[in-house]
Amino acid sequence: MKIPAEIVQNLNEQLNRELYAHYLYLVMASYFFERELAGFGAFFLKQSEEEREHAMRLFHYLMEKGATFNPLPIEIPPKNYESPVSCFQLAYEYEQKVTLSYYNLLKKARDLGEYDVEEFLWWYIREQREEEALMQYWLTRTTLVKDNNAGLLLLDKEARKYARKRD
Repeated sequence: MKIPAEIVQNLNEQLNRELYAHYLYLVMASYFFERELAGFGAFFLKQSEEEREHAMRLFHYLMEKGATFNPLPIEIPPKNYESPVSCFQLAYEYEQKVTLSYYNLLKKARDLGEYDVEEFLWWYIREQREEEALMQYWLTRTTLVKDNNAGLLLLDKEARKYARKRD
């Protein structure tokens, strides 16, 4: 069954949001690597890869449904951050924005009776719950240590373990 053009456009917009997150987390990884915080760098590299996978999942769904992929411009993420806390704050806020956009798309699919699209989107709803919780966890942890270098180094070590665990 063909997906309505409005939903196809929204799916393309979601794909763009996921690609932006991929790019954003790549920039954040560089921020940490440039400051010799390789654990946080590895964490954001892992997150970047995951966001790309999310985009590709959307792409393949569009192709499977015979829908059109409409590439959209990817905004350039900010490169300079005040602190590790500001990185995690931005990441957490962006994940919340993406979650809301999935909620809105899910509602639209339900309202239009697009049950296959709705079922597909539930994977993203569950994934966003995890993404928000993860960024909130790291935001809380980095906020607790603030400018304490020893604390930050301990968290960096923890972030490296987390990134390796997810391989």
